[in-house]
Amino acid sequence: MLNVTQLLVDARGCAGDLNDADSLAAAIRQAAITAGATPVGEVVSRFVPHGVTVALILAESHVVLSTWPEHRLALLDVMLCRPDMDPTQIWDALSPTLSPADVRQRRVVRAPFDPPAP
Repeated sequence: MLNVTQLLVDARGCAGDLNDADSLAAAIRQAAITAGATPVGEVVSRFVPHGVTVALILAESHVVLSTWPEHRLALLDVMLCRPDMDPTQIWDALSPTLSPADVRQRRVVRAPFDPPAP
């Protein structure tokens, strides 16, 4: 059976710089690598007057972070398709950069299925 694990994190009351796209992208890349993932692409969008979305495409799926500095809010979506990888490792490595006061996490097992018979 294949299980794809997705971690959704709502980080509120962030003290980190939620408008620094370059630092956030670098922190996400490093967090993914620390967790054993392989980055293969990246998109960074800066919004006016503030806010950032960073999408890191991984060989194992993706990490997406969107920020609302005016609300001190960051939303993270980590999906990994290898059962031996833990998306929490990415959050644990990224969390100090955001420095949230309140965190809500949800783990979701997506699209579990048995492979088709030969």
